[in-house]
Formats: sequence, structure tokens, C-alpha cells
Amino acid sequence: MSLDETLRILATVEPGGLTLDEQAIESNPDAVLVALGRSFETLSAELATLQQQDAQSAAATWDAKSQISAVVVPGVERIEAVLSSLDPIERAIMAIPARTVVGLGVKARHAAHVLSNYWADVPERLDWDARTVRHLIESACSVAGVELS
Repeated sequence: MSLDETLRILATVEPGGLTLDEQAIESNPDAVLVALGRSFETLSAELATLQQQDAQSAAATWDAKSQISAVVVPGVERIEAVLSSLDPIERAIMAIPARTVVGLGVKARHAAHVLSNYWADVPERLDWDARTVRHLIESACSVAGVELS
């Protein structure tokens, strides 16, 4: 992928948000992926917190008599905003090829997030394809020094 294509993708993610100069990108082939990975991790953590708060709020407002939970939760708008912010970052992570082990780690961590259901059970209970992908992601993350959380 050319430098121009990379800069174009970076500009579509968050105009003015992720700023890397051409020299940084040329000196570190995966500088863009690393920056995207940081943004992805930050937003993913925020999303997880918001979803947990949303679930707690819904449980707290449950009306036992009518068996209807409150639908209006103030955090829903923020969850949608975070999801909207995550979309272009995830697409950019998928579009930009990794050039180093560090970049591969960013892509593997993203794949683990997308396929998080593969970690819902022990590997032995997964079908062969899912187990293979899970082990591949875990190996890539291990080599790259990326935690799976």
C-alpha cells in the first residue's frame, strides 16, 4: 500500500484525530496500524464500560410486576457514538497490511475482538475451524507481545 493510500485511509478514520507525519510513517512501517490499534483499544474499553453500565441500569430499572424493563437509557446514545467511531478504525485496521510483528499484533488483537465468541468456551469444545483460528490468533498475539483480555 502506498504512502498516499495510507494517509488517505488515516484521514478518513478521524480527521484531525490521528496525526502522524510522513516521516513517522516512513520510519516505522506500522506506525499507522499502531496508532489505529491504540484508538481501537481505547474505544473498545469505553464501549465495554458503557455496555456494562447499560446492563446494570437496565437491571436496576426492571419492573418485576409488569416484567417490562425501561427502554430509555441515557447511555445508549453514547454507545452508538462509540460504535460509529469504531467502524472506520476497524475498517482501516483490516485494510492496511501489516509490515512488522507489531502490526501483525494489532491485526490479531482486532481479529480476537471480532471473533470474541471463540473465547467463550474451552478450545476443545470449538469446531475445528474455530479452534484453528483461535490458536492462530493466540499465537500471533503471543509473538507480537499483545495481551488477549
